[in-house]
Amino acid sequence: MAPPWHGEKVNLFIRLLAIVFILCALIAFRSLVEHRDDIFIDADWRDYIGLMFAPYVFLLFLKVAVTGYAPKTWLPWK
Repeated sequence: MAPPWHGEKVNLFIRLLAIVFILCALIAFRSLVEHRDDIFIDADWRDYIGLMFAPYVFLLFLKVAVTGYAPKTWLPWK
């Protein structure tokens, strides 16, 4: 089953939003690494689900930011 975006060219505005998302994610990851002692104290099951899907979303937006095209498959690294 092909994804709905299937390799479409994205416009400049969407590409800039992807770049902003990547920069914010890198800043958040840096903060996560610096304050790793108190992260899982009040963690909920939704936090763990978000942590599982965060690398996928990061790679998806990175592919769009770097190439200017949406990935052709559900896996952005293919």
